Amino acid sequence: MAKNLSERIADRMRNKKATVSAQNRGAFLALKGEIIQAIEDRWPVKQIWETLHDEGKVTFSYQAFRNYVNSLILAPKQRSVSKPPAEAPRTEGQVSNVKKTVPEKPRTPVSAVSPVQQPAATGFNFDAKPKKEDYI
Repeated sequence: MAKNLSERIADRMRNKKATVSAQNRGAFLALKGEIIQAIEDRWPVKQIWETLHDEGKVTFSYQAFRNYVNSLILAPKQRSVSKPPAEAPRTEGQVSNVKKTVPEKPRTPVSAVSPVQQPAATGFNFDAKPKKEDYI
């Protein structure tokens, strides 16, 4: 009896050798907790990589390490920070600790803005129609 597609895919993945990038990503993810702790302790990413590289825990380049840090550690934090917190309904008399933002002034279109007046240039001006008096 033939195996279904899911079983065939599982067999193929078990027999397939992991790519170098997959091995590197796996090594990074295995050390992710330690790396996050070192970053929170304010260690530079370069120092973290050098230490792990000297210990033989990572064998890939600093560039790849930095890309993993940016995509797997820093980017998710930035996404969660950029989302505004949901406000709970308040009753009268409650004071909110959330900063109130000042509404922006409406922007005027660029075409409506008058061009900046520049002083006349005092250098050489080319005139395609020469004046006869300049030649005399």
